Amino acid sequence: MMLLASADGNRAPVITQLVQVDEDTVRDVIHRFNEVGLACPDPRWAGGRPRLLSRDDEDFVIQTATTRPTKLGQPFTH
Repeated sequence: MMLLASADGNRAPVITQLVQVDEDTVRDVIHRFNEVGLACPDPRWAGGRPRLLSRDDEDFVIQTATTRPTKLGQPFTH
């Protein structure tokens, strides 16, 4: 919407009113579009927080959680 409004010749303050975002956001989107083209909507996420458990640890937790307590030599409750 912002890019179309900009292509129609609207300036950032007008686009701000149209899409209800901060004027800096409008400018950032337009500048990013001018730099990279249609790839600009890509949020460029960093992939999130690093894993704290390894795949082996995760497999162990799943295996333990899905095994009956009596098979592990544990009572059902404490």
